[in-house]
Amino acid sequence: MMSNYEFTESSSRNIEQDGEQVRLINFRGTEPRDDSGDRERLNIDGAIVVPMMDYFMAGAEGRLPELIKEKVLERLTAREQENEEGEDPTENAE
Repeated sequence: MMSNYEFTESSSRNIEQDGEQVRLINFRGTEPRDDSGDRERLNIDGAIVVPMMDYFMAGAEGRLPELIKEKVLERLTAREQENEEGEDPTENAE
């Protein structure tokens, strides 16, 4: 899931969250075009919050796109798990 997406930072700024300075990163994730002729693509835009040190270390090491992807996948995975936990297995039984 999303392993081939390319993530880029659109903008970012420092914010305070729970009394701590963190970085709010606005991003765009794009699904690369392939040679299959399929015109459908799903792009994702959003914002994530990361600790200030993580942001600057990723930037210095040239891995900001990977940091964004990791955070996005964490959120999506957590949301999937929440949805699965909230489902009643007898709900769809006939």
